[in-house]
Amino acid sequence: MKKNLFISALVSLFGLLVLCSVNAQDQDTNLIFGQLRNELLNSKVAIKDVNSITQTLKSLVKQGGTKAELKSMVFNLTQKGFADGNLNNYLESVSTLVASGAKVNEAGGVVLGAIDQGLVYGFKDGDSALAAKVQEAVKKKKAELLEQTKGKLTKQAGEKEGL
Repeated sequence: MKKNLFISALVSLFGLLVLCSVNAQDQDTNLIFGQLRNELLNSKVAIKDVNSITQTLKSLVKQGGTKAELKSMVFNLTQKGFADGNLNNYLESVSTLVASGAKVNEAGGVVLGAIDQGLVYGFKDGDSALAAKVQEAVKKKKAELLEQTKGKLTKQAGEKEGL
């Protein structure tokens, strides 16, 4: 009986710790996002644009993006004329790469680099060719990240066999 009570108390305590940890992370995300939102609005990013990218920015904050990185990305995109849904689509491409293992700054560089290349070719916001250019770059980077992961796993497996 005491053993069951002890296990039950231990499981409850663990659940409480997990709940507190998740709540603390959400509070941190909301705090960072609130600061980021204010900085973007103070930098003259339109409120409709900030509202359209809210969920993606929160996701990027949860994935480890800093205020400085995200503010720079948004500011660069809006300075190039991107707004609303297209702005959000490009930030979602960054989020996709981060979910695949890239660092936020690295992912932003891939997406912004592809956009810059597209702009050199004369593509504009809303052009399907520009979106295709970005998706091609994202696909290529995801493949590189997958190969890196496979290489690391192969190396780890070889080291374990050598033990």
